[in-house]
Amino acid sequence: MKKKPNVFFASAIPEKLERDMTLPSRFIRLLARLPIINVVRNKTVAIKMHVGGGIGYSTIHPLFVKILVDHVRSGKPRRVFITDADISGAKERGYAKQTVGADVVSTLGKNGRAVLKKSTGWKHVPTVLLSKPVTEADVLINFAHVKGHGACGFGGACKNLAMGCVPNKTRAKLHSLEGDLKWNKEKCIRCNKCLRECAMKANKFNKSGAYEIFWHNCKMCMHCMLACPTGAIKIQNRNFYLFQEGLARVAKLVLDSFEPDNMFHINVLTNITIFCDCWGFTTPTLVPDIGVFGSQDIVAVDHASLMAIKTENLIRGSLTPPYVLEKRGHLFERIHHKNPFVQVNALRRLGAGSTDYTVIEVK
Repeated sequence: MKKKPNVFFASAIPEKLERDMTLPSRFIRLLARLPIINVVRNKTVAIKMHVGGGIGYSTIHPLFVKILVDHVRSGKPRRVFITDADISGAKERGYAKQTVGADVVSTLGKNGRAVLKKSTGWKHVPTVLLSKPVTEADVLINFAHVKGHGACGFGGACKNLAMGCVPNKTRAKLHSLEGDLKWNKEKCIRCNKCLRECAMKANKFNKSGAYEIFWHNCKMCMHCMLACPTGAIKIQNRNFYLFQEGLARVAKLVLDSFEPDNMFHINVLTNITIFCDCWGFTTPTLVPDIGVFGSQDIVAVDHASLMAIKTENLIRGSLTPPYVLEKRGHLFERIHHKNPFVQVNALRRLGAGSTDYTVIEVK
């Protein structure tokens, strides 16, 4: 019988006001429970995280990055580096070698072309381009900030790899799975009823006069189509599930580049907001800080993270208009109308991990 994976948890809530009880101290002890030191000696270690952009301030605090880098370095690796697809905003958020102790480099290399072509064996997206700096490393530390996401329900360990280890060309292929729109220019009378009926402000007429939907904000209510008096709008093939499957398959390809014992997944559950950090601005935190989950099983760590985020802990006044809570589902589903467990279950079906795990709290 296969042993259940362990998920280590460090709570952000101290039992008493002592430095040793706070999250950074517990994070140090959590890292000691993961067998990182056992595998990094004389190896190249890639720490994949999201450095954010714009005036966003909800990404992982540099202190936690420095703690992680120091821990990895204590195992005497040949090289350790921090990486993300777009590192242009790294320094503004404190991610520089002087502060975190490791080089910060692009997953796509200096010229943006350090990629390799991989077959997915999947008809919807037959091939993808993956990061060479990440997949050619010996050890992967998947260091993710958990938050909500309009296109995929939530962003955690799976999305951190699927969208952060590929160039724009592959990212666009994945987003194309979300669905498409058929707009009949001749039938459209520009009455703007479609715009008035969209509570999420997800649609517009662009500068060329064409009708567009921003799928990230779309909640699939189809009110724009129903409101159109001439039948000029047809929404086709809207498929949230297919997009999640695509994310899971790309993440699995990244994982397949490493030996099972050489992968670690760490989810940080602080500053949990509605949107992805790539938006370049930060909205109020939805729930109080929860802590950090760490495991060698990507499915277990994402599942445990989602289970820790509860609707009853929603902070009053934190839900930014026009978002409102629907009646059923996980907190992120009640906000974004997309089940956040879909990508987790897709990864499980692909053999990347298990939703049957043991949570061990690190005091």
